[in-house]
Amino acid sequence: MKLHEVERRSNLSNEEFREEYLKKGKPVVFTDLTKDWPAVQKWSAAFFKENYGHLLVPVYSSNYSKPGKGYMSHDKQMNFKEFLEITEKGNTDLRLFLYDIFSPAPELRNDIRFNGPLAKTIKRFPFCFFGGEGAEVTLHYDIDCANVFLSQFVGNKRVILFPPSESKKIYHHPFTVKSLIDPVHPDYEKFPALKHVEGYETILKHGETIFMPSRYWHYMEYLDFSFGLALRSQNGIHTHIRGGFNLAAHFLLDKGFNFAVGNKWHEWKERKAFENAKPFEV
Repeated sequence: MKLHEVERRSNLSNEEFREEYLKKGKPVVFTDLTKDWPAVQKWSAAFFKENYGHLLVPVYSSNYSKPGKGYMSHDKQMNFKEFLEITEKGNTDLRLFLYDIFSPAPELRNDIRFNGPLAKTIKRFPFCFFGGEGAEVTLHYDIDCANVFLSQFVGNKRVILFPPSESKKIYHHPFTVKSLIDPVHPDYEKFPALKHVEGYETILKHGETIFMPSRYWHYMEYLDFSFGLALRSQNGIHTHIRGGFNLAAHFLLDKGFNFAVGNKWHEWKERKAFENAKPFEV
């Protein structure tokens, strides 16, 4: 596996972004896209505990990817303040995932700016992600096939990316948007095709924004307590249609068969992933 460092750019114009990254489907880190956002200085664990600690939030863990009853579901709900206190201490796999904090707290929208490349993002669906040191987001691509702009607040996050062209080599599970490989500690004996994979990596820091193009695979590791905000933009009608297919496959096929046959469905997907990767294992 060969990982290249994601390019880091400041003062990137809309035209430069469009020509050098958006059209080419290439990731980039904006070092200054959020410099005028009040959220960069204002949002912290203390701020959320004091003002929004009463909110009831859906909490996820590593059980999210495991077959069975809890497959792709949250573990439980808990008080936001309690969740933040747990994750600030670290050494927990608990995290908030695709959490729309703007629904119960619409005034927080005043703390972000839809500037530059973010002007064309979908304003209705800004999602937050919170996690403590050691929490991981397993390798996947976003089910709606949108372009994603992930801005980091507080702490550091390791990000590993792979383009869609590498899907078979990373043992993509059919009818899902997931791969169960560990890109930090790749097992070349079990997954020999990984020897031929190329991707990107970076450490995303406070105030930085990473652009992840449509259908890009991404793995996240919380190096310490941190949280981020994801804004999305559609990449054309073809990816919009593909996103609709993914949603149907997930809710009708993947979750349906998981509910009906459980681990046997997981084992079938894994066999197919190995079959599809076989031509790349030489």
